[in-house]
Amino acid sequence: MAKVIPGLLILWCMLAHAQATIYLCKDAAGHTLSSDRPISECSNRAIREMDRNGIIRREIAAPLTPVEKQKKDQEAAAQRAAEMAAAEQRNNDRAILSRFRSEDEIIASGRRNTAVLEENVRRETQALAAAERWRQALETGQELSSKHDERVQELRQRLEDADHAVNDSRRRLSDYQSEILQINNRTNATIKRFRELRGAQAAR
Repeated sequence: MAKVIPGLLILWCMLAHAQATIYLCKDAAGHTLSSDRPISECSNRAIREMDRNGIIRREIAAPLTPVEKQKKDQEAAAQRAAEMAAAEQRNNDRAILSRFRSEDEIIASGRRNTAVLEENVRRETQALAAAERWRQALETGQELSSKHDERVQELRQRLEDADHAVNDSRRRLSDYQSEILQINNRTNATIKRFRELRGAQAAR
C-alpha cells in the first residue's frame, strides 16, 4: 500500500494541474491580465477561462451597459409582442374558417351587424331635423320679441336647450356612422383574409 499511495498522489496532482483554470481579460488600457483565480479588474469586462494547455473552456461576455440592457429589453418586448400578435392571428384565422363557409356568409353577417345601426341612423336623422326646426322656430321667436319682452329670457334658455339637443343628436349620428364604417371595414378585411386562407388551403 505504501507504494500505491504516492503513485495515486502523483496522478491526482497531475490531473489537478491539467484541470487548473487560467482567467484572462483585457483591462481598460488594452493590457491582457491573467490569473489562476477570478480577476477583480475583470469584473466588468469579457473573460476567457482556459486550462493549462491553452484550451478555452468558456468565454464570459462583459456585463451589459445600461444602454445595451435597455436595448435588449426593448428587443425582447418587441419579440414577445410579435409572438403574441402571431398567436392572435392564428386564432382569428381558425375562427374565420370555422365560422364562415363562403364570402356570402361574411357579407350577410356584416349586414346583420349594421342593420340596427342603420335604423338608429334613420331615427337620429329625423330627431336631428326636428331639433333643428325647433331651434329655428325659437330663433325666429327671439327675433320677433322686443328687448323688453319678458319672454326673451325664457326664449334664450329654450334656444340653449335646443342647441344642446341638436349637438347631442349630431354626435350620436356621427357615432353610429363611424361604427357602421368600422363594421364594413372589418367585413372587407375578413373577406380578404378568407380568400388568402382558402388560397393557401388550395395550394397545399
